[in-house]
Amino acid sequence: MSNCDDQAVADQALDLFAEQTDCNEENSKYALVGPSDEQYEQLLEILKNRLDDGIGECVYEVGIGDGIPDGLAEEEMAASHATLESLAESINADMSLLREKQAEEGKVAEYLVRSKPTEEDFTEVRVAVIGNVDAGKSTLLGVLTHGELDNGRGFARTKLFRHKHEQETGRTSSVGNDILGFDSKGVIVNQADAHSSQDWRKICSQSSKVITFIDLAGHEKYLKTTIFGMTGHLPDFGMLMVGANAGIIGMTKEHLGLSLALGVPVYVVVTKIDMCPANVLEETMKLLMKILKSPGCRKIPLLVSNQDDVVVSATNFTSERICPIFQISNVTGQNMDLLKSFLNLLSVRNSYKEGDIAEFQIDDTYSVPGVGTVISGTCMRGLIRTNDSLLMGPDSLGNFKQIVVKSIHRKRLPVKEVKAGQSSSFALKKIKRGEIRKGMVLVSPQSEPKGVWEFESEIRVLHHPTTISVKYQAMVHTGSIRQTASIVTMSVQHMRTGDKAICRFRFIKNPEYIKEGARMVFREGRTKAVGNIIKVYPDAAAPYRGNKRDKMKPKYNARRRIKSLNDRDRVDVDPVLISATLSSTSTNSGTKN
Repeated sequence: MSNCDDQAVADQALDLFAEQTDCNEENSKYALVGPSDEQYEQLLEILKNRLDDGIGECVYEVGIGDGIPDGLAEEEMAASHATLESLAESINADMSLLREKQAEEGKVAEYLVRSKPTEEDFTEVRVAVIGNVDAGKSTLLGVLTHGELDNGRGFARTKLFRHKHEQETGRTSSVGNDILGFDSKGVIVNQADAHSSQDWRKICSQSSKVITFIDLAGHEKYLKTTIFGMTGHLPDFGMLMVGANAGIIGMTKEHLGLSLALGVPVYVVVTKIDMCPANVLEETMKLLMKILKSPGCRKIPLLVSNQDDVVVSATNFTSERICPIFQISNVTGQNMDLLKSFLNLLSVRNSYKEGDIAEFQIDDTYSVPGVGTVISGTCMRGLIRTNDSLLMGPDSLGNFKQIVVKSIHRKRLPVKEVKAGQSSSFALKKIKRGEIRKGMVLVSPQSEPKGVWEFESEIRVLHHPTTISVKYQAMVHTGSIRQTASIVTMSVQHMRTGDKAICRFRFIKNPEYIKEGARMVFREGRTKAVGNIIKVYPDAAAPYRGNKRDKMKPKYNARRRIKSLNDRDRVDVDPVLISATLSSTSTNSGTKN
């Protein structure tokens, strides 16, 4: 090899080393201390990508060394702060300090960078509120969303109840929705209101992030409503409520097991610590820690007591292993700020495909005077705009009907479009409410949807008092679908508690739009099983129910025939003759014996 070739190889190596050095400088702790114009543009591009990945927000660490000790001096930290603030302003975002701690060579800081609110668009995080009855679920939501502490006699929860019997009993029986808005600097937008209603339009228009609380029922007789809320409303996280004085009783373990089965990360809120004796609270916490560490849960419990714990638990919460625990009081407001800071840092967990064809699942229907038929649900894929033409179904025959979206609302705020992962409501043209049922979907005509009567699922039985075999029927929950299904075939002969098998199901009443990979819950009374749908059979025929007229006609003729014979052959019978005949019969039978 000539000297020229050696020099060329050396130059390439130096160029490569220089590129790696530039990349390392962007990731080093000095990256924000007086960057050049070229480095500034590269840092700006990195921050944009991080905001896109985090759906409008990210946590930026300043002063973390890459192979060198952490920490920056006061002047370097001030310069880094100014650079980061300039970067955030360049992309229409705000930054706020989360925490600052001491390191080997100075200070390390963590900042929350969040995009400013834009009209008709905000990030939504859904949180399912679960726990036993009387754990304080509705009371906590009343305190969080209305900004007023409880009086200890149920004042806060009365603002959330939807029905008269809920006001009288104090127990939630329906799926309620409440919102908590945060602006780009992490400040709560909800204002304290003496009246029960909040202006959702005002909250959403001022918020960069909206936390939607799905208030579920805690009583056992409303379990099917709770399961529907966990499957149909697609929560990102679960907030398990535990009363400190009552402990882990009733449906607490049921709801925790349901969250684990559906793969929903859970954090725990222990309420009523102001009225609970210290020894009782200690016993409750010991039992809670034991359950979370058990082989069935395999969680890492973390008791949140300061702001550092909040940042650590929130940034690592999506791993599903860590389980933050908060101890609060709705009357005194103790540790309520820590819970609000944690909610501010929660990020969207589920990933959705925006570039795909449109798909929207329906979880409720309404008839609004002056508007017409309105549906609500979640956009699963793609993008839906006003005046889009979609297919709605399947109906009882498995067919889909073409409909047009008249208008779209998100949290009562009118918008022009809805993206994947967002919940919204649509007003539809020229369709009656009776034609729609929960579990239907709106899909793009390009997808060529089909209604499915039969599907195959791999299920595990969590509890059953006896055995499950072929022809067993129970309620299937998957997404917003809730319908009875029968087991057609099984990979084993029988199933008991703890068993696992592949089963083929057939819906009893209507075909449904289901997809492979979806989670499902299979329940009937105290029987519970969970699993994943592994195969669908769109070509399976509908079950034959016969002709209703043919079934009714023979019954009617038979009844008329029997009546006519009775009328014609009726005779008057002497009761004395009957008794004499019976006595002679008994005498003869006794003589023979």
